[in-house]
Order: sequence, then structure tokens, then C-alpha cells
Amino acid sequence: MRASVPLLLLLVLPTLPLQSQQPVVSGGEGRRLDSLARAAEAQGFHGNLSVLRRGEPVLLAGYGLANRETGARFTPGTVVQIGSNVKDFTATAIYQLVERGRLSVTDSLHRFFDQLPDDKRGITIHQLLQHRAGLPQGVALDDEPLTKEEMLRRFRGLTLLAPPDTREEYSNLGYSLLAAVIERVSGKSFEAYVAENLFAPAGMKETGLALPKFDPARLAHGYTRGKDRGTMLDLPRDTDGHLWSLRGNGGMLSTLADMHRFYQALRGPALLQSADHRRAVVPLDEPGVWAGSDRVSFFAYASFPREEVEILLASNHQEYPGMRLLREIQKAVGMPLPSDDGAETVTGPVFERIPDTGIGRTVAAFVEAYNSGDTAVMRRFVGEHMEPGPDAPPMETRLQRYRQMRDDLGRLTLRGVREAPNGEGMVLLATSESGEPLTLTLGVAPTPPHRLRGIQVEVGS
Repeated sequence: MRASVPLLLLLVLPTLPLQSQQPVVSGGEGRRLDSLARAAEAQGFHGNLSVLRRGEPVLLAGYGLANRETGARFTPGTVVQIGSNVKDFTATAIYQLVERGRLSVTDSLHRFFDQLPDDKRGITIHQLLQHRAGLPQGVALDDEPLTKEEMLRRFRGLTLLAPPDTREEYSNLGYSLLAAVIERVSGKSFEAYVAENLFAPAGMKETGLALPKFDPARLAHGYTRGKDRGTMLDLPRDTDGHLWSLRGNGGMLSTLADMHRFYQALRGPALLQSADHRRAVVPLDEPGVWAGSDRVSFFAYASFPREEVEILLASNHQEYPGMRLLREIQKAVGMPLPSDDGAETVTGPVFERIPDTGIGRTVAAFVEAYNSGDTAVMRRFVGEHMEPGPDAPPMETRLQRYRQMRDDLGRLTLRGVREAPNGEGMVLLATSESGEPLTLTLGVAPTPPHRLRGIQVEVGS
């Protein structure tokens, strides 16, 4: 998931990076926010939180457990997963290479990759940055050991969701392609490039995956309904960073202090000379929330320039999503965002029930099989309703993905359904078992027997 909520154009916030990793509860506002966070902890929140006003922390504290097995509690210095905020590193790196004359955002992908089919040759760097390349969210789950070569093979063979530059489709794959471009142009691994060219100038010493040599005792584990999902260091990786299901789009680790240093560095020329380029990465002259989640762990950076307030929050338990506390903190400091009600923006009419059509019956069969929680039932669904083919994943891989999705989201409760924008499938508006809003896009063949082609899940939509 990636959330960005811009409002009115305002002044840049002149602050210094957060320095302390010792708890801070300052004044009446700090005590009120601490009380709010402790109430959230009693309801299941586990994470760390920083609220700054005029650059000074009024609250900096940890709540709950970072590791149930060892009993390690969250502290301000706990190392957390930062999810899709890694995309801000990727975009910054691309614009650095633009400023150094190494590439242009108008460059097409055929400059960097060989043997691209005609529908993908013209995709530009800018379209990837803006999620306007027509790509699906991804071609692999986070824990699949996907090589660069396999990622590119799947990219070449996939069907675009829409012609490039016709609409926005959030895509982790697009940012992995950008990471591959960075490696091709710089001659360095993605993590090595950002460590040298972003983290070092920003003063970030505790961000990355392979290079920081993290002490595992400092890392927050992720939890789904009590099950320990481990840390990013437990996922398949190479000596130079993540494999390609996550490289460039997520999966790195950091601290609240280091992430504050990054966003402060983007307010001036430390990383990018051009104000237009800095604003293209993150428009910090506007109030907004920039967040990422893998449906278990959650990280957010929020900035409200006019009020001179910043919020950084990380959580690791799916049962109490971090966005829930973030909304409460926003209200407490007087700045709820327009999207605070969780309402989704949709195109096309929304219906209460899945229609009784060929495509609808396939979608309904999927929901019934998914909600059963029974792997044998899902096996029958896959055999009867999912599209076969030489590039289709094996049955056991599909069932493994189903089990992980079921563990992450639990039972689905439908809120509405609408036709997919391309007419080939349906979009389900649903709620996870823990109460998170979900958007599931199911691609379904338009001709009988209307087999399911793929599923894209967006959390918080």
C-alpha cells in the first residue's frame, strides 16, 4: 500500500532532523498524545511514534512489543520496516541521475532493456514514476526468490492493464524496473547506490537491508493474528540486497530518526538540486501522509507545514493497523485529512451484490472459496476457474499465495462491487477481518468459460 494525501500549497517547514532516540514526552500536548498512544496500546497497538512541532519532539516513544518471543519492547530506536516509502528513495535516485545527465525521464525502456515487445518498448521513466505505465501491482509475492532475469521475463510477457499514460495503476513492478534502470546506469547495486548517494549525504546510518549489518535484536517482527511473520532479513535476498519482488519498491529497514533525516534532506539541495525534482518525489510544501504497508507492518511520515507539525509512526501488528492510530493522532493535533473517513474514490457504478453474469459467477466462486479458509476448496477453484497456460504458476505456488493472502487479510466482507475499468473482470470493495478497507481487482477472461487471470489487492483503498 502507498498513501499520499495532498492538500493546499503551503510553506516549506524549516526544521532540523530528529536526533534523539531517547523517549520524550514534552509539555501538556506530549502528555495528551502519550495518553492517547497508551490507550491504543491497551487495544492492541504495537509500534513507535514521534510527533514534532516546530522541529522539536513533543512525543517520541515506543509502545508494546517489537518481539514477542524475547519480550523486547518498542523504543524510539527500534529498527522497523518502511514499506513503500522505499519508493521515495528510488524516485530520488532517478532524479539524481537526471541531474547528472545520465538519463532523462522521457527515456523509453527500450534504451535499458533488450527484446521488449512493442506494447512495452515505449514505456517511459516518467510513466513508471507516476504509476501510469499500465502495469499490474506486481508479478510475485514478497517472499518469492525472484531474480532480475525472471522479473524481466514476466514483465515482457504480461498483458498491460491499460495503454501507457492513460490512467494510474499502482505498481510495485514499475519501481523494481526503475531500480533495474538505476543499476544499469550507475553500475552499482540498488542498495549500494542509495547508501552512497542518498543515505550518506542525509546522515542516515541505519537504513537499508544488507549493508547496515543490523543487530537482529533491534528489529521489530511482524505479526498476523499472533503468528510471527519475522523480519525483512528472513525473506529471500542476495548479498547486495533484496531479490526482485521487493527491490526498489519496498522491504528496507530504518528508524524513525533516519527517516526524518531523509525527508528533511529532501527539503533542500542535499539530495536534489532542483526544487521541481524534490517536489516530484514528495511535495513537502503541501500537507500530506506518505505511508507504506505489507498488510502486516506499517510506516508513515506525515507533514503539515502550516501548523509546523510532523508525525512518524511505525507498527508491526496487523490486528491494530498503524493508520488507525495515525488518524487519532491527526485529530488530536487538529489536522484530520479529507480522506480520514476512509471513503474510496471509484469510477463507474457500485453495486451491492456480485452480478449473476459469466464473469460475476467466477468472481463469486472465488470469494466463496477464499472465505472458506479451506485449501482443498481453493484447490478445486484453481483447477476449475483459473486460467491455465505455460506461464501459469504451479498449483502449489498458487495455493501458497492463497494461504499467505488468507493469513494476511482473514475473511473478506464485501462492501460493493463494480466492473473493472477495461471490462475484463470486477473490482471488489471489501473489508479485511481486522477492519482494513481493501480493493481487489480480479481480472477475468471476457469470453466463456470466464477463467480468472489474476488478482491485485490494494490495502487502505
